[in-house]
Parts: sequence; C-alpha cells; structure tokens
Amino acid sequence: MDKDGSAVSRFVEDVLEDVSPWTLVLGAILLVIIAYALFRTLSGSANEIRKGKLARFRQFLQDLKWRIDRLKLRDPEGLALEEAALTMLREGAEEPRYNADWDAAYALERALIERFTAEDAQEIEYDYSRNLEQARSMGLAEFAVYEETKAEVDPLKKKLALSKLVADMQWARAEAYAKRKVAVAFVSRTGFLMLICGVTAALFLYFDPPFTDPGEFSGLDFAVISGAFGASFFMLARSQNALRISTYSDIRRSLDWPLLLIRLAFGAAAAAALYFFFETDLLSGQLTPSLKDIRYDDMVAVTTNAAGDVVVVPVEDTAGEGKPRVPNRNLALLFFWSFLAGFSERLVPSLLRGKEEETAPVEAKT
Repeated sequence: MDKDGSAVSRFVEDVLEDVSPWTLVLGAILLVIIAYALFRTLSGSANEIRKGKLARFRQFLQDLKWRIDRLKLRDPEGLALEEAALTMLREGAEEPRYNADWDAAYALERALIERFTAEDAQEIEYDYSRNLEQARSMGLAEFAVYEETKAEVDPLKKKLALSKLVADMQWARAEAYAKRKVAVAFVSRTGFLMLICGVTAALFLYFDPPFTDPGEFSGLDFAVISGAFGASFFMLARSQNALRISTYSDIRRSLDWPLLLIRLAFGAAAAAALYFFFETDLLSGQLTPSLKDIRYDDMVAVTTNAAGDVVVVPVEDTAGEGKPRVPNRNLALLFFWSFLAGFSERLVPSLLRGKEEETAPVEAKT
C-alpha cells in the first residue's frame, strides 16, 4: 500500500513540477467555470422536464373540468364534491414546488364516470370512443377486448366497460412510469459497477503490473477484474433491449444488488477458469495468450534513415521520464478473453461442454 501511495505521489509531483503557478490558477478558474456551466445545464434540463410534466398534468385537469361542466348540464348541483376535489388539484398545481398528484386526478376521473346514467348515453359513447383511441396509441394489451365492446348499445353496460377501460389505461400509465424509474436506477447501478471495475483494472495495470510480483499467478488478478468488467458491460449493453421488453416486476428483481453482484461474481469466476485453461492442451491456438510471456513492450516508431529506408526504432526516453510502453500481444489477449468470458454467460460453459463431449469417448474406451 505504501508503495502504491508513493507511486501516486511521484506521479502527481511529476505532473505539477513543470506547471507554472499562473497556469494552475487559470486551470482552477476554468474548472470552476466548467463545473458551474455543467450544474446550470443539468438543473436547467431538470426544470424544463418538470415544467413539461406539470403542463401535461394541468391539461389533464382542464379535461376533467370539461367533463364536470358537461355533467352539470344535467345535474347542476350534484357535483359539489368533484368540483371541490378539482379545485384543490388546480390550486396545488400552481404551487412552485408542487408534484403532480396523478393518483388523486385518476381517482377523480373514475368518479366522474360513475356519475353517468342511462340518460348520458351520448356522453358515454363519446368518452368510450375517445379513450379507445388513446388505448390504441398506447398499445394496451386488452385493446382487442374493448374494441369488440364498442358495438354495445346498452348505455349502462357501456359505462361499465368504459370504467374498466379507463382503469386499465391508468394502470398501464402508472406501470410505464414506474418502469422508467426502475430502468433509470438499473442503468445507473450497472454503469456504476462498470466504472468501478474499469477503473480498478486500469489501476492494477498502472500501479501493480500483472507480471512483477514473484509468487503470484501472472495476471490472474487482472483477468478476474477484467471478467467482472465484461459482466458489468454486458448488463449495461443489454439494458436497452431488456428494459423495453421486460415487465416491471422482472426489471425490479434484476435491480437488486445481490443479483447484480452475483452476475459480476459469475463473470469473474468464468475469467478465472478460462485463465487456467490457457496453459493446458484444452485451449490452444494463435489467439490464446501465453501467460509466461505477459509483459509490456517498448513503444516503437516508424521512420526513415539517412539513406531513405523505412526503419522501426524504439521511442527514446524523454527528460528522464522513462520510455513509453504498451501492453504486449499476450497481455492484450488476456484482457480480451477475460472480458469476453464475463460478457458472455455461455462462453465458458459451452467450452466445458465441448471438451466434455470430446473426452467422453476416450474415457469410455479406457
């Protein structure tokens, strides 16, 4: 740990050594400006989104007022409770930090439907047609059933169907909203895990190269972290499609930290198993790494000599900072296979099944 701490200190000192005080001051000012601009951008975007949601809610309240006014043509004094509830919602919607109370608005919408009688056959037919078109655009699962009920002539039966249609639409909207919230949390958590794994793998490469500690398996810790990184990348990559076709309950279960960590552990274990396969005859070929040859190589440059011939020369040390180096082919292949083992849930199990099928006939003969 002290070795890593001193390496970090030397790195910071080397970076700041040739930087003038005025450059540091200007850099700090620029950083503050960027942070302030980012804050204003994010807060402004959040405010615009909130204004859009509140405008939609106010429009819905206006629609409820229109329904109340229609019902009052038949019963001018019979909707006092509904009018009071609407007044409270509209007053609340004008408050600076009001959050739209959709539950109360939906309850008022259902209450207004219950006010319909057989005399309101025309109003029932109108509301049913209007909500049916909304259900079509929403892709409501029960749309076909309500489409068949459109031909119903009994106003009271049509009213019951309308009440159920509105309730199903409200439920679909609430579930879609909850699904979006959970989806954002899922993407945030998987993105956080991917960031942690990626940064950890980079720190291992920089401060603890996987081939310099005697007595340890060369690159095993780096392979394990790369496998976890691949697993987190897989969860983030598939989130867009999975969140689109999955139900709310499925997304909610996949959001639990134990399940996310288990998926990371599976990726790490798969990478560890693949690591030991590389030095066996079970896996071999030009695309598999040789663990004994994991190292950094000096960076080279392609140039021309005095005779005009193209030559490859190593990049020289500059100002005593050491020669620039890059991971060699075997280290890059180790990361690739470890990442792939974590990314693909089927890679290592399919390799095991394939090798099992190959060795089964040989064991049967012996």
